[in-house]
Amino acid sequence: MTQKEFQHIVHTIPHEPGIYKYFDSKKELLYVGKAKNLRKRVSSYFVKTFTTYKTHELVQRIQSIEFTIVNSEQDAFLLENFEEGLLA
Repeated sequence: MTQKEFQHIVHTIPHEPGIYKYFDSKKELLYVGKAKNLRKRVSSYFVKTFTTYKTHELVQRIQSIEFTIVNSEQDAFLLENFEEGLLA
């Protein structure tokens, strides 16, 4: 997903705590992360210069983003761990 493509969807991402999931073009789960502010955290992947090749490649492979809103950062942490277990 390019920065320009991301700008078309950024307004749909809430400012609440939760988890975000990145999927590739085959709808395979690439990554699960948590955030106190989903929009701020997800946006950070698309507005900065990457210091690692791994992060750069991840962003290049993202085709869709899903998120789940939760009540607190602690709930996001628990849900992230559960979802990561499914990824393994």
